Amino acid sequence: MAGEADDPEDAAARLEAALERIARLAGARPASPSDGAPDQTGEQSPVEEIAARLDSLIDRLRAVLGGSPGGKPG
Repeated sequence: MAGEADDPEDAAARLEAALERIARLAGARPASPSDGAPDQTGEQSPVEEIAARLDSLIDRLRAVLGGSPGGKPG
C-alpha cells in the first residue's frame, strides 16, 4: 500500500476507522494499576506503547501536511 496514489478522503476514512478500532479495543481491555507506567522490567504497558506510537505518527502526519499542533496550518 505504501507508495500508492490514494484519494485523501478514502485514506482519512480508513485511518479514522482504524483509530476507532484501536480505541474500542483499548477501552475494552481491563485497566491495570500499571497502565501508563513502566513495569518492574522498565517496559511500557501495551496501551502506553500504542499511545506513544500514535502520537509519533500524528506528529509525522502534521509535518507532512504542513500543519501545526491544534490542526491549524502554519
